[in-house]
Amino acid sequence: MSVFSGKSGTLYIDAAEVTPVSNWSLSVTSDNRTYAANDTAGWKRRVAGVRDCRGTFECMLDDEGNVPCFEGDAVTLQLHVDDSGSNYFTVPAVVDRIDVECNIQDGEVLALHIEFSGNGAVTRSGVVAKE
Repeated sequence: MSVFSGKSGTLYIDAAEVTPVSNWSLSVTSDNRTYAANDTAGWKRRVAGVRDCRGTFECMLDDEGNVPCFEGDAVTLQLHVDDSGSNYFTVPAVVDRIDVECNIQDGEVLALHIEFSGNGAVTRSGVVAKE
């Protein structure tokens, strides 16, 4: 059994690869509801609720003007965990926020930090899919 390393992850926006991208994150949640009733013997139980997702990614700025999206854009993301092309999350999303910091003192690489929210169902392909 092999495990994955994030070093080969990739990101696509509307089927176009974003480069250079340094990281991405995705959090998929279920707003589970608790209840107690006359048949739960004094214990709380839960029922799956509405699902949602949010995440971030970071891409480096270069002299080719590679800004991949703007705040408010509705996009479809493919978040690949490796370079096989088979293992990824597809996320319909809306771009919520874009941050950039220019660190003059330390001369850090300029990057866009982009936050997004889900805009529909997340689908999974390959090893990230439930069998």
